[in-house]
Amino acid sequence: MNAKFEQIANTSAPFALKAAFPVRRMDFKFQDVPKYWLGDDPASTHLLTALSVMFPDGERYFVDSVRAVRDLITDDPQLQKDISAFIGQEAMHAKEHHAFNTSAQIHGLHPESLERFTYNLLHVATKYVFRDSPKMRLAVTCALEHFTGTIAAQLMRRTDIQDLMQDETMKHLWLWHSVEENEHKSVAFDVYEKLYGSGVSAYLNRAIVMILAITFIVAAKFGFWATLMYRDGQMFNLRSWRKGLSLAWGRHGFFTEIIPDTWDYFRPNFHPWQHNTHALLDKYRTILGMTA
Repeated sequence: MNAKFEQIANTSAPFALKAAFPVRRMDFKFQDVPKYWLGDDPASTHLLTALSVMFPDGERYFVDSVRAVRDLITDDPQLQKDISAFIGQEAMHAKEHHAFNTSAQIHGLHPESLERFTYNLLHVATKYVFRDSPKMRLAVTCALEHFTGTIAAQLMRRTDIQDLMQDETMKHLWLWHSVEENEHKSVAFDVYEKLYGSGVSAYLNRAIVMILAITFIVAAKFGFWATLMYRDGQMFNLRSWRKGLSLAWGRHGFFTEIIPDTWDYFRPNFHPWQHNTHALLDKYRTILGMTA
């Protein structure tokens, strides 16, 4: 697997309080990634690239949202440690996906322009829909972190989709990202409940924001997918579209199968760790040579 791996120690003191998960420095090399690295198919490949272009500015938005309220938490040193590790992991995800998106320029896809669209979408929505409210920004982060964590868990379960990834660098990128999304999947949610509680008002706020956020993101994601197919000259490749749509929304499609877990978020007593992914984390940390 074509990546430099380095784990950042949480602390040098043997009995000091540690974050529940580490920050790992990664340095993937994407120069040899083929144009169609998923099933040797344009639509299938661009389906995941359309997700990748959302991550750099999406992850930075999550970091900014949590960082903006962390000083309000004064009585939970463990959560403060986990916030620091969350920020470190998300910053690394943004860095590595941006590096991949930049590398795809050689194929004429220009994904960086879609990164900028993601930035504009999030910040316009925050300003005009969510009124620049730190509480609402955090609620957006909770919603999208759940969506991302659910996608990540699905990818770890779906060895059939992993087997379509002929390129080991891309497989490592997505599995590393999936592991870390599940390691920190409750941090933003725990911050939200710590600050705003879990009563009716807090629940209605996060539920309404989830509906709006998921609508924006799903619409953008499919817009990006179509844009990448158009830029690749594959817009009217119906055979490829059938493969990609089946992969995404078929009977056992990638997104079809995450619907129940995604909608669990609307239960008033929901918490991210009710979706227990510890066994998946142990499995893939071992496969990838990552420590807990």
